[in-house]
This record gives sequence, structure tokens and C-alpha cells, in this order.
Amino acid sequence: MKISRIYKSIFFSTIFVIGILTNDIFAIDASSIQKVDKADVLDYERKSSSYNMSSRNNIANISLFAGKSSILDKYDLRDDVTTIRVKDQGSSKSCWTFSTLSVLETNLQKTKGEFSDFSERHMNYATSKTFLNGEINPWGYEREIQDGGNPMIALSYITRGSGPVLESDMEFTEDESQIDISEIQNKNVVKKINDYVVFPSIYKYKMQDGTINYTDGMENGTVYTEDEVLEIRNRIKEHIVQYGGVTAMTVSGSIYEEYYNYNMEYPAYYSDNSMLEANHQVTIIGWDDNYPVSNFSPYHRPKNPGAYLVLNSYGTDGKFETGCYYISYEDFMVEASVVGIIDTTDIDYDNIYQHDPLGIASNIKISGESQLYGANVFERNNPQTNEVINEISISSQVDIDCEIYVNNKNENLNSNELIKVNNGIINLKSGYNTIKFDNPIELTGDKFAVAIKYIANGNDALIGIEAPSTSKYWDTAVSSEGQTYIGNNLDNWVDLSQTDVKNANICVKVFTREIDNGIISDVYEINNEENTISNISPYTYIQLFEVSVETNAQMKVLDSHNNEILDEQYIATGMKLILNDEKEYDLSVKGDLNGDGEITATDLSKIKQHLIDLRILDGVYLKSSNVDGDNQITITDLSLIRKAYFKEINL
Repeated sequence: MKISRIYKSIFFSTIFVIGILTNDIFAIDASSIQKVDKADVLDYERKSSSYNMSSRNNIANISLFAGKSSILDKYDLRDDVTTIRVKDQGSSKSCWTFSTLSVLETNLQKTKGEFSDFSERHMNYATSKTFLNGEINPWGYEREIQDGGNPMIALSYITRGSGPVLESDMEFTEDESQIDISEIQNKNVVKKINDYVVFPSIYKYKMQDGTINYTDGMENGTVYTEDEVLEIRNRIKEHIVQYGGVTAMTVSGSIYEEYYNYNMEYPAYYSDNSMLEANHQVTIIGWDDNYPVSNFSPYHRPKNPGAYLVLNSYGTDGKFETGCYYISYEDFMVEASVVGIIDTTDIDYDNIYQHDPLGIASNIKISGESQLYGANVFERNNPQTNEVINEISISSQVDIDCEIYVNNKNENLNSNELIKVNNGIINLKSGYNTIKFDNPIELTGDKFAVAIKYIANGNDALIGIEAPSTSKYWDTAVSSEGQTYIGNNLDNWVDLSQTDVKNANICVKVFTREIDNGIISDVYEINNEENTISNISPYTYIQLFEVSVETNAQMKVLDSHNNEILDEQYIATGMKLILNDEKEYDLSVKGDLNGDGEITATDLSKIKQHLIDLRILDGVYLKSSNVDGDNQITITDLSLIRKAYFKEINL
């Protein structure tokens, strides 16, 4: 059986060093590119202790595994997620698509109770480069359909909005010949990943005395203590219990059979050969801390008990009849490339603005800068539409803090035009992070800009970028002038395309909604600049209000406490009309100056106090007091409100 080749370089990283001094740009420091033990792993893991046990909080605040050993010494995700299926990749080289989509499917089943079956074939083709008649996929990696892949390619395919699509939209076959590019287009994308986590890499090396040396995979890099390894391992287990399966890499094939023991229901695998390169990807769905050493091959046995339970993609024939097997905790690569999905939603956006469809591959830094700014400028798809930013996503290969700024009017990156979004500092985890805005921001120009302040935790600040890296896969990355900027403050920017870092963009995506917030009325006065609706008569029930306006948007009216009002309630001054959960209008009821929707003695008192400058009205309450519509508050308005109070007139 042919199996896909998942290269050992699952996480590719080049750190480009740029010096900015009086706006001069220095060349890339080539010495920052690191290759160790034939594995391209993240250089930052060596430079920054890679994993802060005390501050990492991306999983859950309450640990299920406090102490030196896990509370759950054995767990099988199938006990909670009964719809886990054993799939068969056949002769294709698609194990990476099967594994990563199993991670997504188990996450949806575990966290939302949803059963999904996604198309591995679509993922494989949508990330490949060349199609029938030599047509090139503009978002293809430097890989052909038969070249294999890795979880970072798979996850980028989802986060950029290419997938996932349902299996029924493009069913799996073993055939990996070229197809027409139209066969991957116009498919219905059904899910969006909001957050995924990349766990620290753990490589193991068996010493001559049989003890295990745990490292981050870098030459002269971090050496983990056993307690640190246990902490990382328990985080992985914690994730599986809460969020579903995670990816893992291994080796498979007939030449590696000495590392397997097939003589049991679930075969056992353990490799202590650090010269092997990963060629297969599986999904960890459980573990057994007491899995016996004697279950492993007599030729290769770990020193200690304990193993992960993994879901394979070889069907249920041959040596993997149950579709699952065990991999020892001490296996040299099983914990080297672990990725899990935390949160997903249905598609909740209309547009993705991005310059990084291939996803994060490298990093950029300015030497000696613990705070660094990166910005993307985007051109709107259709400036004529009403469009708001709901959220952005940021990819990072390190834990880092950030601040977010937006210029919703144009592309200028001046500090006086950038508005800080979501007050306070936001923590980013190593992986993919989606930040929802507290208040959606309406785009008003042909272009807009999003800037991020990256704040390091005691080291140089790193910005995740898409760029050609030590992996061939990202060689198709491209960039253009005017897309990405780097700075050491909000007023000192350098266009990244004008530096020696070519074909690179920062990994920031912007998600927007096109809102049909057009609203008209023959009865009420609508001011779209002030976002107010006025000239509403007192004692107007919500049903009458709703039939007096025309809009295609979904409407709801909230009171001053943000509670949605009921049909039997009056519209009152100070309430808000919300369209599509995005656009807000302040409501102004004629003569209602205390916000109850009626005309009372209190309203008379308030306008009298305003007229003698005792207590000044403002905002929509001032607008409500202008009953005669002359834009002035006079004795005439007082007179009209008094007549309405005594039922002499209707306002």
C-alpha cells in the first residue's frame, strides 16, 4: 500500500532579522535560518525557552490533570464521540488530509454534538499546484496532488476559506490524476476554524544507558525535564478530552515493520531510531498510561509503559483490522508535531481579506525590539456595499500579547488615523487566534488598514508571516507593494516588499459582513450620519413601528439595559434599533424625554428645566424635545408637549 509522505519538517520557520534605524533597511541575517538533525523546526524554540509552564492558558483554566500524573490514566475518545469512523486512504498519499479532517470532525462531535463528513479529496486538490491543461491554482502550494502534505497546509486551507466542503460535494477516490480546476471551485464551504493550538515539539533520543533525552529538536537547543514533558503531555491529553483529537506524525510501510507488533487487537508501535523521517500522519484519540512495555516489538521496546491510541486511515483490512493502534509515549516523533482545533463555527462572514492564503511559515523580527508593529492594507471588494469588520485572526508561532488598531476610512497608517480596538492587551497563543470585536467597525473607504502591536514575553517580538521558507511547499508565496508594513511604532513604517524579505506578508486575516442596513420610512425621519430614527409618535407599539419601516435586515429593538423589548411594549426614546446584529440606530420619540414612550408630567418638567438652563437635555433626548421640527427648543415645543399631556393633540 502506498502511503503519503509527511516530511519531518512539519513546522517550518525562518526568522528574518530586519534592523530599522532612521528608516534604513538592513539585509536579512542569513545566520538566523536554522536546520538541525535533518528537521526544520522553529528557531524561536531555542531562543525563547519555547514553553512557559506558568503562563500558558490556551486550553482551560481548570486543569484536569493537576499533579505528577494524569487523573485519567486511560481514555478513549470513542467513549464520548461514538461517530468516529475509520477511513481508508487507499493507495493515495492523503493521510494528512484524513488525519486533519478527523481532528476537525472529532472537535465538532465533541464540542457541538455535530456529525460531519468532510472531503479529503477536495482538500488535497485545492492545495495542489497544477491542474489539467497546465492551469495553475493561484492558491496552490509548491506541491502536486501526489506529493503529500502536512497539518499546517490542511489548516491553512480551512482558515483561508477554501474548505472544508462535505464529502458528498467531492467524494474520495484513490485516483490522483490531474483534473479540471473547475472541479474544486464553487463548492459550499460549511465550517470556519476560529482557534487552533500548536503544542511545543518534543523529540526523544535514546541514550546508551536506555534513558530518554527530551529536546525541542534543535541542535544545542532546549532540553526538557521529565516534569516539563509530563506537563506538555498532559496538556495534549487535556485537549483531547475537551476538544477532540490531535494530529501526530509517524512512519509506516513494510520496511518499518520491525518497529510494530501486530499480534494483538490494537497493534503497538515504537521507534527509537532518530534517523527515520516521518511519512505518515495519524490522529491521537486517547491514551493508556499503563500500556505494557511487553506489547511492543521485541526488537524495539520502550523503557517505560504508556502509549497514545491513534486513529489510522488504512481502513479495516490487513494488519490494522480495528483501524487504530498504540504508539509509545517514548516514540521519538509522536509528540513532535501535535496540533489541535479548539473552536469552530458555521460560516459567519461574507468576505475574508487576506494576503496569506498559504498560512504561516516563518517569522520576522527587528533585533532588540520587544515590541513590534505589523500592518496589512486591504482594498475592499465592493466599496458600494455596507460592510463591517466583525473579527480578525492572527497566526503566531509563539505565545505573544498584542493590541489591535484599525483605520476604517483609508490605507493610511498614521497614529492619528488608527483607532485602537478592544481596549486592553490580548493574549495570543502559539497557533491560530480569532479576536471578535466588541463593536463591529463599519468600513467607509475604498481601502482600510489593520495594524497589530506584537508584544514579546521577554524576547524579541516575532511576527508570523507567509513567505518562502526552508520548506518547498511555501515557494509559491507572493506579495506586492503596498500590502504589508513593519514598524517599531505607529508612525514609523517600512513596506515589507521594499526590504530583502521578498514575497512575504504578515498573517492577519479580516472577516467582514455585508449588512443590508438600508432602511427607509414614509413616517419616520432616518439620519444615517447620526444613526438616529426620529419623529416617532408616543404610545407607538413595536408592531406599529416595524410596519412603518422598510428593510431587508433582521430587526430587533433593545431598551436602555440591552434587553429586547416585547410586542406589548412602547417604543421609547433611548432605545436602539439593531439591524442584522450590526447596524445601530438610536430611537427618538416625540416629547418622550424620560424614556418611557409616553407623555407624562416628567416630560413637561424636563423641557421646562432645559428652557431655563437648569438641566440641559442632550443626544436623542434633545432631539425628542424638538417637537415642532425647527431644530430649536422653544416655548412652542413646551406648549405642544403640554397639549399632548392633556390629550388635546396627538404628537
